[in-house]
Amino acid sequence: MKTVAIISFALCGFANFGSIGVVVGAFSAISPQRAPEIAQLGLRALAAATLSNLMSATIAGFFIGLA
Repeated sequence: MKTVAIISFALCGFANFGSIGVVVGAFSAISPQRAPEIAQLGLRALAAATLSNLMSATIAGFFIGLA
């Protein structure tokens, strides 16, 4: 049960290329002159989202372990 919960938290987030593409597209539409800068930040945003998902999974695993 604990493993399934941790995996669910780790995988069910915005750390995927589709979500980053949507964010880059939306911000590029708002500010076209800064589109290259926004595109360069896409991979950093993906890394930050992955770390955020893994941190959420860690916290969930901690609290599930207490139960």
